[in-house]
Amino acid sequence: MKKKLLLFVLLQILFAGWLMAQPTSQELEQINRDRISLNSNGMLILGGWAVSNLVVGGIGMTQTSGNVRYFHQMNAAWNTVNLAIAGFGYYGLRNQSTSITLSETITEFHNFEKILLFNAGLDVGYIAIGAYLWERGIRTESARLKGYGQSMILQGGFLFVFDLVLYALSRSESRALIQSLDSVSLSASGIGLSITF
Repeated sequence: MKKKLLLFVLLQILFAGWLMAQPTSQELEQINRDRISLNSNGMLILGGWAVSNLVVGGIGMTQTSGNVRYFHQMNAAWNTVNLAIAGFGYYGLRNQSTSITLSETITEFHNFEKILLFNAGLDVGYIAIGAYLWERGIRTESARLKGYGQSMILQGGFLFVFDLVLYALSRSESRALIQSLDSVSLSASGIGLSITF
């Protein structure tokens, strides 16, 4: 009987320590509010970039000629897509719940960060295609290819910086959450808790 009581007390201590290492539901909701706020602000920045490019590109197409006209044309066309992505992204974030589990929170961070890194890879591709078009336009004396290439370099460069900055900010938030769980360790022999003073 004493062994069972001792085992029960030890399990209670370990379980209580594990619970103390977990963020409380209020802390987790705040973490999710901050995560959603960061992502929403990112979509607002992308939307602002898109609108400014649509306005400047629309005006530029009518006021210029040659490769500059095509530069503005591609900027406007490209940012029609950016505006749609920003709009749908922002709308989706507005309806996202902050009352999700720790596991779901970590998954949300992880998925978003994977998307940003994938997009950064695509952005490098856009820059490379833009450089190719620009160079081909110079060789063939095509104003359209030069203008489109210059635009793709600009748009790909902006998106590359945007995705990496948003990734770094999100990673900073998710790393702090994950580091709070470092005091809990699971093994085949049981649960351990390290408390640092």
